[in-house]
Amino acid sequence: MAFPGAFTAEDLHRTVGRRAEGVGLATVYRALAAMQEAGAIASVGERDGSALLARCGRDDHHHHLVCTTCGTVVGVECPLDHAALKAATREGHLVTRHEITLYGVCAGCRDRKDAG
Repeated sequence: MAFPGAFTAEDLHRTVGRRAEGVGLATVYRALAAMQEAGAIASVGERDGSALLARCGRDDHHHHLVCTTCGTVVGVECPLDHAALKAATREGHLVTRHEITLYGVCAGCRDRKDAG
C-alpha cells in the first residue's frame, strides 16, 4: 500500500484500517517513526496540524514543494543562499538547522481545474 504523495499518520491509519482492522494509531506512529529513522520516509511539511510524510530518495540538502490538491511532493533546491546564513551569523545567531516547505498547486492539478 503506497501513497503517491504526502500523507499523514491519520491517512495511513485509515487506509490500513480498511485492510486490517484493529491496527491502532499508536502502532502506525511507531512504524512511521521507525521508517523515518531508517530514511525510508521524510517529514515534508504539515496539513491541519499533522505532519506530512512522503518517500524521499534524495540524500542532499533540499526542501519540498507540496501540492495542496493531490499531495504530490517534489524536492527543490534550498533557496537560502550563503549571504542569508552569513547575515544571521553577523547578528550573533548560530544557525544549526532550518526547514522550508513550499505549498502550492502542481501543473497537473491546475490543468485538471482549467479543463473541468
